[in-house]
Amino acid sequence: MRGNNNRKVGEIVKKLMNNPNISHRLDKLDALDAWEYIIGTQLCKYITEQKIHKVIQQGVDVLRLNFSHGSMEDHQNVIKWAKSSKINVAVMQDIQGPKIRTGLSEETTVLKKSKKIVITNEECVSNDKTIFINYKDLINDINVEDRIFIDDGQVVLKVVKKNKNSLEALILIGGELRDNQGVAFPDSNLSVSAITPKDVDDLKFGSNNDVDFVAVSFVRNADDIKTVKELIPKDIKVIAKIELKIALDNIEEILEVADGVMVARGDLGVQLPIEQVPFIQKQILNAANSRGKISITATEMLQSMKTSYRPTRAEVTDITNAILEGSDAVMLSAETSIGEHPNRAVEVMSTICSETDARNDTSTLSFKESSSIDELTTTLARAAVQVANDIDARAIVAFTETGRTPLLISNFRPKSSIVTFTSKSKTYNQMSMLWGVEQYKIDRKNTFEEMLSDANDFLINEKKYSKGDKVVVVAGTPPNVEAATNLIRVHRIGE
Repeated sequence: MRGNNNRKVGEIVKKLMNNPNISHRLDKLDALDAWEYIIGTQLCKYITEQKIHKVIQQGVDVLRLNFSHGSMEDHQNVIKWAKSSKINVAVMQDIQGPKIRTGLSEETTVLKKSKKIVITNEECVSNDKTIFINYKDLINDINVEDRIFIDDGQVVLKVVKKNKNSLEALILIGGELRDNQGVAFPDSNLSVSAITPKDVDDLKFGSNNDVDFVAVSFVRNADDIKTVKELIPKDIKVIAKIELKIALDNIEEILEVADGVMVARGDLGVQLPIEQVPFIQKQILNAANSRGKISITATEMLQSMKTSYRPTRAEVTDITNAILEGSDAVMLSAETSIGEHPNRAVEVMSTICSETDARNDTSTLSFKESSSIDELTTTLARAAVQVANDIDARAIVAFTETGRTPLLISNFRPKSSIVTFTSKSKTYNQMSMLWGVEQYKIDRKNTFEEMLSDANDFLINEKKYSKGDKVVVVAGTPPNVEAATNLIRVHRIGE
């Protein structure tokens, strides 16, 4: 709503605020709640639904739901709107994990550099002498010389003494202490479980509402991923968010069980010296790609566009390099959730991705390792890409039940288009995450020849391929079985 409509809404708000019967209630609501209360639930939801469909139209392939915020109703609505879109889009549930925070603070509490302060897990109002942190194993898990980061490192403390019921710390970097700020322990090995009771409830919700991916926060080792997989249907893919120092030490075992990884650069920049983050990003992406796993790069990709209509040149370069380094997906967060130009941010991101893909002619065949998970399928995927490159094929056509083969083909970054066909709705959605993949839904067929015939007709009628165009076809036989790819064929369209 703009212009005159905004003025009309303002007039309505003023009138309602002057009504003593409801003004006290409005005072207790935040801006969004007040809007919904005043204007009406249906209109508010309609506007939100339109926004969701708009960003999908601008080029969003996956919608991430952050379960650190919002109600179940909010998330359910977004899932419903995503599924109702005419453009296919996947849904990723990002579970909260353990959130360690400070509590309430006295107004205008400023921590001064070089001063000492007491840290406790016994609930109290924090001030410039004592800080409450809501972690029950604080005293046991944190050692002398360990650092404590508050608010993503805006305030930094170093533990200098352990007492029976408290810690004493030196303030290395001072600053304002506000209510409920996030706390990180980059030097400590915390005993807290990566999966909280809230996460268990949220995972049940996600499973019941047909999410396509689950992103797991604060992953430390393979067991964290295994725990999540035991709680959800096996066809939901699990993404490990790499944001802890200990996860880097365990990246090999994590990749053995996870379906993909997310380079969560925000928390990594707190856990590690910030100048190391670009190299860690490259390391994680290489590790994921060499094993045929999904890779996502996230955090502050278009941070300036929270307020600006244009990105910085540094941001454009950053996104381009993330793609060239092998990211299957690049992710927006605050830019679209609370930014002033969400549609524009998506448009810019989509344009950068398209331009980078169009100009990137670097083959990855020469340095890709065989996947330790599925060596046979990896080898056949490599062969399909090599053949397609050698004969200048119009496309690589893949029939898939799980999406595994298209992912591996995508990892090799072929020059040809990747056109995939599946009969499974979940797989159809999940392939939205993959680089360069166009996915289409087909009915189940009993024979490979029937599938090939349907694909041939589709490419002629819908994709406007010409008779005689060469495509490389990969599939697993017999059809409709979750088996490894075992067939490669060169096919001429119309023959």
